[in-house]
Amino acid sequence: MAMVVFHLVVNLTGLKFDQNYFYWVPAGFTLFLGVILGRFLVGKTRKTAILGAKLLGIFLVLNVPNFIGKDYTLMQLTLGDQKVFSFEILLPMSIATFVSIFLWKLVPPRWAGGVRAHRAEIIFGAMLILLLTYLHAIGFYSYNLSFLIYGIIGCLIGKSLDLDAISGKMSAWAFLVVILVAATAFFVVGKVGIIESAILLQVLVLYLLTAKIFGKNRILTVLGRQSLILYVLHIVAIKGVLILLV
Repeated sequence: MAMVVFHLVVNLTGLKFDQNYFYWVPAGFTLFLGVILGRFLVGKTRKTAILGAKLLGIFLVLNVPNFIGKDYTLMQLTLGDQKVFSFEILLPMSIATFVSIFLWKLVPPRWAGGVRAHRAEIIFGAMLILLLTYLHAIGFYSYNLSFLIYGIIGCLIGKSLDLDAISGKMSAWAFLVVILVAATAFFVVGKVGIIESAILLQVLVLYLLTAKIFGKNRILTVLGRQSLILYVLHIVAIKGVLILLV
């Protein structure tokens, strides 16, 4: 829903604001796809492959006008040029879905209480965050690579942690700390721009906050399950409105 509201405001109103403050919206969309993959689809190769193929198919079909009507390079497609392609988030999401099938060969299933595998997940996730930090430091940005990494980190989180249980057990003090962390992440983004490690932390604490406040709200649950359809339809609707307004 955050992505729908964000796109409606950006495209259909005259409001001007620093969009870096809302980078957590698409980052969270991809991260929590990974959480779902890691929590519910580990070992379910067929279902995972079908989901990945569906995401890739939607991206390819909806970008047919861009493939035919625009000049672009293979590098622009590889990096994920948002000025050339539409529904661009679907490509790294599909790749992350396919990668998750092979991920658990690198991060083995839990055994002996899960300690060894849990350490592997933490180490692998930390390495990916360091990679994002390094790429930021050298000034290299690839939309596809960044969002692929978000998805993989989400897989590791989903397999390692029960975020809903953590949120439900938060004390008042822990809730206050989470609020302060979220505020600090917004401050960092406002001062220095997008630092992806801060964005990831921001997404997680915002999820813990909303889960604590709303719990298992039926409306939000239904909207979450239909998030892909809502994403595609609201983009199509916005593009249609903009065409009529021209």
